[in-house]
Amino acid sequence: MAEALSESELEELREVFDMMDKDKGGSLNVEEVKQLLDMLGMKMRMDEVEAMVAEIDHDHSGEVEFDEFVKVMTSTHQLPHSKEDVMRAFKLMLPKDAPEGFIKKEDLEKALLHYAVPKVAEDEILRLLSEWHCDEHGVIDYRSKVNMLMH
Repeated sequence: MAEALSESELEELREVFDMMDKDKGGSLNVEEVKQLLDMLGMKMRMDEVEAMVAEIDHDHSGEVEFDEFVKVMTSTHQLPHSKEDVMRAFKLMLPKDAPEGFIKKEDLEKALLHYAVPKVAEDEILRLLSEWHCDEHGVIDYRSKVNMLMH
């Protein structure tokens, strides 16, 4: 499946993977996978996450390595929100003069701190945002990130 991805798509998946790999061990443990699923709106019990990790953990390491992550992220999966819903949510956070598909990191931070806390801890939001790459003007291309995660 990774063969069908462009180099930039693989780089974006690597960015998401690295962002969730809190301990920088090169794999995602069950807690890190649960946090990713929570961020995507897929609320699952820990035992469900453990079963899912066991199913995709082809090398039986107990963790999800990048190649396993790519296979899961490029497979068809059912998310609770459509790509259009997520794009609409981003548009609601944008100032009126913002260019289509882009958001300033500071605007995203302000919106997430306002709407996501207490579902997601403030320090977790700030940590995740610190790992998102933005251009020299502090702008994030959210359209490409949403397209990558919700193809």
